[in-house]
Amino acid sequence: MSEKTITQAVPVIRMKHGWEFSVNKATLEPLGKPEYIRFLWSAEGKVLLLGAARADTPQSLRISPINYKRGGCVTFRNRSFIEAVLKLTNWEREHIYRTDGVFVPKLGMMAFEINKSMKEETEHE
Repeated sequence: MSEKTITQAVPVIRMKHGWEFSVNKATLEPLGKPEYIRFLWSAEGKVLLLGAARADTPQSLRISPINYKRGGCVTFRNRSFIEAVLKLTNWEREHIYRTDGVFVPKLGMMAFEINKSMKEETEHE
């Protein structure tokens, strides 16, 4: 009897050189492919939480429906949002960071432990 390998997409967030913040499709699907999302920060656990939001939710970010048709990542370039993420995480602007996440059904949110972030190698290193 042969074993069947099942691969599952892992929710991922990435910060690219401190100018782009992206969220992959596997992160948004458990949230119901929302039109708006918001991030919350748990300073105690150094966890970045991502959840569905409404248009009138303070500090929500809009996801264009075209992103779902393309099936790829959603990239944010909102300067104030990115500056806040860099400040909270202590990530260095010139590097690329990747953090895998997990869905927390009780909260209805994705959770990303910043202490488990991986710094990715770039062409210049």
